[in-house]
This record gives sequence, C-alpha cells and structure tokens, in this order.
Amino acid sequence: MKTNKLIVSFIISLIFNIPTYSQSGNNFEFTLTSPMFANSAPNQAVNIQFPSVPIWGWIEVTITSSYNSQFSAGKLTKRYQIGHNPNGGYFDQKTEVADALGAVATQWYIGDFNYDTNSIPIYHLVSTNNFLVIKVEGLLTDVNHANTVKTGTTLSPLETIIFSEKRQYKSIMQDRVGIGTNTPDSALTVNGTIHSKEVKVDLLNWPDYVFKREYDLPTLEEVETHIKEKGYLKNIPSEEEVLKGGVNLGDMNAKLLQKIEELTLYMIDLNKKLNELQLNNKKFEEENDILKSKIKEIEIKQ
Repeated sequence: MKTNKLIVSFIISLIFNIPTYSQSGNNFEFTLTSPMFANSAPNQAVNIQFPSVPIWGWIEVTITSSYNSQFSAGKLTKRYQIGHNPNGGYFDQKTEVADALGAVATQWYIGDFNYDTNSIPIYHLVSTNNFLVIKVEGLLTDVNHANTVKTGTTLSPLETIIFSEKRQYKSIMQDRVGIGTNTPDSALTVNGTIHSKEVKVDLLNWPDYVFKREYDLPTLEEVETHIKEKGYLKNIPSEEEVLKGGVNLGDMNAKLLQKIEELTLYMIDLNKKLNELQLNNKKFEEENDILKSKIKEIEIKQ
C-alpha cells in the first residue's frame, strides 16, 4: 500500500512538472513542481534556476506541499526586491517573508537569490519524502526579460546541501509600519490600543547601581527642594514633556525602578532610626521606672 502511494505521488509529480504560465506585459506568473524528496535523506535542496538575464523589479516565490510521509500543507512566501545585471556585475536585493502558514513553513526554507548562479534555493528542513508546488511571480521593468524568465526558468535536480537555518516566520522589512495611521514615525506606530498578555522590552541599563556603595543618594531635603522648584521628581519627565513626546516604556520603567530603589534605601535608613528611637525610648522608660521606684521608697520612709 505504501509503495503504491509513493508511485502515485511520483506520477503526479511527473505530470505536474510541466510549468504553467500567466503573463501580461511585464508581469509574469508560473508554477513548477519539484522532484520527490526522498525519505530518510536529510539536507536536500532544489534550486529555482533563472535564465541569465537582467532582473530589475520584484519576484515572489510561494511554495506549498501535501501529505506523503508527513503532513506538509500550508503556504510559505518570500518576496524579493532585486536589481541584478549578470553581465555588468551589479546586484542588490532586499527580502521579506510575506506568509509563513502551516506545516510547510516548519519543514521548508526559501533562500536568498544567488547572483552567482541566478538561482533561489529551497531547503528541506526534515527528511521525510514529499514534493513541492512552487509559484513564481513578479514584475520586471523589461518585457523581453520578463518573457525570458517566464519561459526559461526551471528547477534543478535535488542536491545535498548542509544547511543550519531553522524555520522562517512572517517578516515586514519596511522602515516603518503604521496601523491606524498613514504617517508612522517609528518602526511600528499604532494609532489605537494594543491588547497583549505580555510585552518584552530590551534594555541596555538597569538601575541596580542605586544599591552600590558609591551611589550618590540625594537627601530627602534635596528631594523636597527639587519638588518645590520643579514640580516633579528629578530624572522623571514632567507632565509637559510626556504630553508632548509620550513615554518610552523601557526607559520609564527603569527610572521608576530607580525611584523605588531610592525609596527602599530611605525606608531602610528610617527603619534604622526608628529602631534606635525605640531602643532609646525603652531605656528612658526603664530609667523612668527606676526613678519612680526610688521616689516611692523615699515617700514611704517619710
């Protein structure tokens, strides 16, 4: 039964290994079907082999698979911005993973465009037999080059390539992304509420230096003077600054922790003074009891 299944899969692979095309002007789209990746054969890869023509524009590669020895459906898409002149030696590319959905994204890896070989490798991250259906689409500035890419792109035979990368995840490789706004001012700008279970912020500094012996802890009198003069704590942004420029969560958390640690030192100092006062008060009470006792003895003798 298993042998029959493999034979059927192989026949399907042969039938659909004929590229199908769609093109209008500079735009192109076609599909290719890979050879069957063998079972228990690690580090296998196939290359999308492009013809040696200038490629100026963008290319998008999408892969999906099915179920043979392992379920591998889903969608993995990688997008390329390419400026490539094979004869002139110029090459530039930027990439992003547009989709990484399902099992196919955990079992396959789409590599970068290799300008030496005019190819894009696709690596098999597992060693279970399966095949790929590959869609290649794009838009080039030259109609003839787009047509040559459409008709001249093929798949290489499978080859063994040691590859250490792990699965790919969806990525947005723009300088800025806006949600609810057309004018983002940071890598991610959200005009609205973010609902999350947890937020992790990377920091370069954390104020444990407050507990070091050399830390210059301001006196409470100095803190009081600063509050009277400025109206806010030292090293904490004012209301005006916050309303104008917002708050950096990582930096603010560090500043607040600094103040908490300073308050902790003040409390420790006050606790020592309180303990000392209580001890002195106990001594005064004991001395007072002795005095009362002596006065009472004197009164009795009289």
